[in-house]
Amino acid sequence: MRIFSCVTCLLLLIVLSGCGPSNQVPGGGTVKYNSGEAVTCGTVVFKTAQYQYQGEIAADGTFQLGGIKPGDGLPPGTYKVAVVGLDASDQPIVAAKFSDADKSGVSFEVKKGEKNHFEVVVGKP
Repeated sequence: MRIFSCVTCLLLLIVLSGCGPSNQVPGGGTVKYNSGEAVTCGTVVFKTAQYQYQGEIAADGTFQLGGIKPGDGLPPGTYKVAVVGLDASDQPIVAAKFSDADKSGVSFEVKKGEKNHFEVVVGKP
Protein backbone atom coordinates (compact mmCIF):
# COMPACT_ATOMS: atom_id res chain seq x y z
CA MET A 1 0.00 0.00 0.00
CA ARG A 2 2.85 2.37 0.78
CA ILE A 3 4.37 1.85 -2.69
CA PHE A 4 0.99 2.64 -4.27
CA SER A 5 0.80 5.91 -2.28
CA CYS A 6 4.33 6.92 -3.29
CA VAL A 7 3.66 6.17 -6.96
CA THR A 8 0.39 8.10 -6.83
CA CYS A 9 2.11 11.11 -5.25
CA LEU A 10 4.91 10.98 -7.83
CA LEU A 11 2.45 10.86 -10.74
CA LEU A 12 0.46 13.73 -9.28
CA LEU A 13 3.64 15.79 -8.89
CA ILE A 14 4.62 15.15 -12.53
CA VAL A 15 1.16 16.11 -13.81
CA LEU A 16 0.98 19.29 -11.71
CA SER A 17 4.49 20.40 -12.63
CA GLY A 18 3.40 20.69 -16.27
CA CYS A 19 0.46 22.91 -15.32
CA GLY A 20 2.24 25.35 -13.07
CA PRO A 21 2.89 29.03 -13.53
CA SER A 22 6.25 28.38 -15.21
CA ASN A 23 4.32 27.40 -18.38
CA GLN A 24 2.03 30.40 -18.17
CA VAL A 25 2.78 33.93 -19.34
CA PRO A 26 0.71 37.02 -18.56
CA GLY A 27 -1.69 38.15 -21.26
CA GLY A 28 -4.38 40.76 -21.59
CA GLY A 29 -5.38 43.83 -23.49
CA THR A 30 -8.32 45.88 -24.63
CA VAL A 31 -11.50 45.26 -26.61
CA LYS A 32 -12.76 48.07 -28.84
CA TYR A 33 -15.30 48.60 -31.57
CA ASN A 34 -14.15 49.65 -35.05
CA SER A 35 -15.04 53.21 -34.02
CA GLY A 36 -12.45 53.14 -31.21
CA GLU A 37 -15.07 53.06 -28.45
CA ALA A 38 -14.36 50.53 -25.66
CA VAL A 39 -16.50 47.42 -25.28
CA THR A 40 -17.60 47.80 -21.65
CA CYS A 41 -18.62 44.27 -20.65
CA GLY A 42 -18.39 40.68 -21.77
CA THR A 43 -15.83 37.93 -22.07
CA VAL A 44 -12.77 37.47 -24.28
CA VAL A 45 -11.85 33.86 -25.12
CA PHE A 46 -8.44 32.73 -26.44
CA LYS A 47 -8.76 29.20 -27.83
CA THR A 48 -6.54 26.46 -29.27
CA ALA A 49 -7.59 22.98 -30.39
CA GLN A 50 -7.01 21.71 -26.82
CA TYR A 51 -7.33 24.67 -24.46
CA GLN A 52 -9.39 27.75 -23.73
CA TYR A 53 -8.43 30.79 -21.65
CA GLN A 54 -10.68 33.72 -20.90
CA GLY A 55 -10.90 37.12 -19.32
CA GLU A 56 -13.79 39.30 -18.25
CA ILE A 57 -13.98 42.67 -19.96
CA ALA A 58 -13.92 45.56 -17.47
CA ALA A 59 -15.91 48.79 -17.88
CA ASP A 60 -12.87 50.47 -19.49
CA GLY A 61 -12.55 47.69 -22.11
CA THR A 62 -9.53 45.97 -20.55
CA PHE A 63 -9.13 42.27 -19.79
CA GLN A 64 -6.62 39.86 -18.23
CA LEU A 65 -6.46 36.26 -19.44
CA GLY A 66 -6.51 33.21 -17.24
CA GLY A 67 -7.43 29.55 -17.13
CA ILE A 68 -8.46 28.52 -13.65
CA LYS A 69 -8.39 31.98 -12.10
CA PRO A 70 -8.49 35.41 -13.73
CA GLY A 71 -5.11 36.85 -14.61
CA ASP A 72 -3.11 33.63 -14.15
CA GLY A 73 -2.00 33.79 -17.79
CA LEU A 74 -1.76 31.23 -20.56
CA PRO A 75 0.88 29.12 -22.34
CA PRO A 76 2.70 30.54 -25.38
CA GLY A 77 1.13 29.65 -28.71
CA THR A 78 -1.28 30.77 -31.40
CA TYR A 79 -4.85 31.42 -30.29
CA LYS A 80 -8.11 32.09 -32.11
CA VAL A 81 -10.15 34.76 -30.34
CA ALA A 82 -13.85 35.22 -29.57
CA VAL A 83 -15.64 38.06 -27.81
CA VAL A 84 -19.04 37.54 -26.25
CA GLY A 85 -20.92 40.49 -24.83
CA LEU A 86 -24.50 41.10 -23.73
CA ASP A 87 -26.12 44.22 -22.34
CA ALA A 88 -28.38 44.33 -19.25
CA SER A 89 -31.33 43.16 -21.40
CA ASP A 90 -29.33 40.16 -22.67
CA GLN A 91 -29.03 41.72 -26.12
CA PRO A 92 -25.72 41.21 -27.96
CA ILE A 93 -23.36 44.19 -27.97
CA VAL A 94 -20.84 42.58 -30.34
CA ALA A 95 -21.47 41.36 -33.90
CA ALA A 96 -22.40 37.65 -33.94
CA LYS A 97 -19.36 36.50 -35.94
CA PHE A 98 -17.05 37.51 -33.08
CA SER A 99 -18.74 35.13 -30.63
CA ASP A 100 -17.18 32.11 -32.39
CA ALA A 101 -13.37 31.90 -32.26
CA ASP A 102 -13.32 29.72 -35.39
CA LYS A 103 -15.28 32.32 -37.41
CA SER A 104 -14.18 35.65 -35.91
CA GLY A 105 -11.08 36.03 -38.06
CA VAL A 106 -9.15 37.26 -35.01
CA SER A 107 -6.03 35.45 -33.80
CA PHE A 108 -2.93 36.32 -31.80
CA GLU A 109 0.45 34.79 -30.99
CA VAL A 110 1.24 34.64 -27.27
CA LYS A 111 5.01 34.73 -26.74
CA LYS A 112 7.16 33.99 -23.72
CA GLY A 113 9.20 36.98 -22.53
CA GLU A 114 6.94 39.55 -24.23
CA LYS A 115 4.28 41.94 -22.93
CA ASN A 116 1.41 40.06 -24.65
CA HIS A 117 -0.93 43.04 -24.71
CA PHE A 118 -3.56 42.57 -27.42
CA GLU A 119 -6.01 45.03 -28.93
CA VAL A 120 -9.10 43.17 -30.06
CA VAL A 121 -11.26 45.08 -32.53
CA VAL A 122 -14.86 43.98 -33.08
CA GLY A 123 -17.95 45.21 -34.87
CA LYS A 124 -21.31 46.19 -33.41
CA PRO A 125 -24.37 44.01 -34.04
